[in-house]
Amino acid sequence: MSFSRERGLAWAILLILLISIPVGLFCRYQGKSYQKTSDTKSMSAFLPYENRLVVLKLNGLIAEEAEADGFLPSLDMNTPNYVRKQLRKAAKDDKVKGILLRINSPGGTVATSQELFDAVQTFRKAGKPIVVSMGDVAASGGYYIAAGADKIVAAPGTLTGSIGVIIHLLNLQEIERKIGIAPVVIKSGSFKDIGSMDRPMTKEEKALLESIIMDSYDQFVEAVAKGRNMDKAVVKKLADGRIYSGRQAYSVKLVDQLGSYEDALALLQSMAKERFQLKDDLKVDDGGTKNFFSQLLQSSVRFGGMNKDLLGGFLPQSMQARFLGQPMWVMQ
Repeated sequence: MSFSRERGLAWAILLILLISIPVGLFCRYQGKSYQKTSDTKSMSAFLPYENRLVVLKLNGLIAEEAEADGFLPSLDMNTPNYVRKQLRKAAKDDKVKGILLRINSPGGTVATSQELFDAVQTFRKAGKPIVVSMGDVAASGGYYIAAGADKIVAAPGTLTGSIGVIIHLLNLQEIERKIGIAPVVIKSGSFKDIGSMDRPMTKEEKALLESIIMDSYDQFVEAVAKGRNMDKAVVKKLADGRIYSGRQAYSVKLVDQLGSYEDALALLQSMAKERFQLKDDLKVDDGGTKNFFSQLLQSSVRFGGMNKDLLGGFLPQSMQARFLGQPMWVMQ
């Protein structure tokens, strides 16, 4: 990047900051004014001191992501890190009376799925209801997390289940031979290069990996049995890796109700009103209202025919959050 471009970028960021402050204050003032006169139940940015329900959304791969570097924080509110932090924060917030967790994910890594399951359980232990609404797909690690909730609502056509763990490895030895590649490995122990693509796997290595997979699978089954209040033997019969439609999952008691996002929210309203002996519906913080600056940073523009974040096209990689290396095994 040339000096002139760096200087131009600095001026652009400064201009954005200068514009966002007065506009943000104006939006906040307008929002508070609107809150006093409107009967709507969803006014996300202006409910920090009111009893409310909170909607959290978990989309895409469930895996630990790198923290944002530099001075710009990650504004993505659909990531595992954000959802986990908000679940734990909401558990301590007396004004949050319930959470609707919308999941649209094919799965992800074992540990991150477990952390989110634990965060869901922590929220439940605080005495507040949490309902999961399944989107197009909530499978494997997505179902692991959902199993921790009080209730699960899925559309009849939702894809869910896939209770299991998998390692997918490649052996490129023959290709390497054909193109003249001869890997040289120096290792401190016989298992140090386990999963190597340069040679066939030994029986001992396969046995070791199978033991890890089966132990992770057993943890998965135990979590589902605990969260769904089902016998472990019953869960095992359902947990052979197959996927279910929402309607099939309902028939085998992996979900509690068939319905839409709105049905899940209505269920949560009913549970919260009963739990806290309320007459009126609670307002809903669905994250729909954002200030000017956050909207600007999350908007997209086209560069060379490709969609990129507004500042992502200019910022160096060190200032852009990225997922860590692909995990060796995942729930998928």
